[in-house]
Formats: sequence, C-alpha cells, structure tokens
Amino acid sequence: MNKIPLGQLLDVAICAAEAAGNHALANKHRRTEANDIFDHDIKLVLDVECQKIAEEVIASEFPEHGILGEEDIRGNPAEAYEWIIDPIDGTMNYTHGHPFWCCSIAVRHHETILAGCVFAPEFGDYYTAHIEDVAKLNGQPIRVSKTKRLQDAMIFTGLSKHMRSHKEPHFEMFQMLALNTRKVRINGSAALDLCHVATGTSDGFFETSIYLWDYAAAGLIAERAGAVLFLYPHQDIPHGATVLCANEHLIDGLRAIHTKCI
Repeated sequence: MNKIPLGQLLDVAICAAEAAGNHALANKHRRTEANDIFDHDIKLVLDVECQKIAEEVIASEFPEHGILGEEDIRGNPAEAYEWIIDPIDGTMNYTHGHPFWCCSIAVRHHETILAGCVFAPEFGDYYTAHIEDVAKLNGQPIRVSKTKRLQDAMIFTGLSKHMRSHKEPHFEMFQMLALNTRKVRINGSAALDLCHVATGTSDGFFETSIYLWDYAAAGLIAERAGAVLFLYPHQDIPHGATVLCANEHLIDGLRAIHTKCI
C-alpha cells in the first residue's frame, strides 16, 4: 500500500518537471547539440542534462526511490517506488524550435501510477493529476470531450520511430484512422497529445510503439479527466506499447481499428 501522501508525490513531480523543462527552455540555443542521430529520432545533450536535473529534484526528497527514464535507469529495482521520466518529449519539435514539447514526470508504486505532471514550458502549462483527485491544467479541473461518434472526432496520433518500410502496420492504422474520423493530427509529443485528450481539445489518441515514459504521467492525467486508456504492450520492445485513449463513446471505435490492423 502507498504510504507517502499523494499530494507530496505530486508536488515533487511538479518541481522535477518544472526544473527540467525550464532548463531545456533556457538552453534552446543549444537545441541541436546531439549525442546520437538516427533515421527517425535524435538524442540530445540536453535530454541527458534535463533528466539529471529531474533526478536531482526527486533524490533530494526521496533518495531511496528508483528511476526509470528515457535517458537513465538507476536505483534499487526492488524499490516499491519508481519515478518515470521523459526529460524532453517531442525532441524533434524542440530541435526545430517548434513549441509543442514537454517534460513528463510520473511516480508509480509497484505497477500503479500514483501521480504525474506534464509541463509544457513554451506555453507555461502544467497538467497534473494523482489517483484520488481530478486532473487539472494550471490548477483548474479539466474534462474530456463529449464527442459521441468517431466520424465526428479529431484524433491525435503519431508514426513510430521504428518504421522500416511502407508495409508496416503503422501506416495501415494511420489510414484507417484517417478514413474513419473527421480529422487526424500528428503533433510530435505523445505526452502532450494525451493531455489534450484530457482537456477535450482532442477527442482521442492512438499511437503504436511508444514508451512508458511517453504516457505514464499523461495517461493518468487523461484517465482522471474521464478518458478510457487501453495499453497493448509490445513483447519485442522493452517498455513499449500501443496506446489508445478517448472518451467512453469513442474508445470502442479506436479498439476496433486496432483489432483490424494487428
């Protein structure tokens, strides 16, 4: 059973996300400094720096807790509490000076996500939630949309960084979404996409091959705003999953598309 007050956990998540996100914002002039470049991804020097800053904030309050991050894994794997960090979600946006990026911090006890914060520094937006309270944007409660038909919905999505050919299921799923919804949008940050589901500015989210640190905090935020979240773990990608999220009226339609394409 969780013994640490949820409010305390959320406060630390907010502080860690703010510290990491503000470091990235203050160092935008270094946004192209790369450690590794891949066909469909990039790893920045600032990814590592921001992760370390978030870890320092967490360790100052909970030095014994574990860390699972996009850039680092540390601590005792048997520790019941684990912090899940994406220091810059939307890295490609960030490198190009596009403002749709964020820092995501969540904490889980065993396998249950307890609290999380997604901080979008360019907009000054803090999306927050813990499991016993409603989701909030800048301290104000938020709620999913009331759209009832998939053909009326705007769905946010993305294309996997693991793409190798045009025959892969990512493209079939994208086509099915495009044909069965009002509009599909690709924004480049899964965490912020899920937060927009929480605010009702998107009706749903559907993406394959994203990672736990992409959706841990934002998935909880969406759920606490009334969304239904489905995860389909990828056996061949550690911490990877296909993620579907929408209000209760739309989720079955997204699940049906997923079933047709797998």
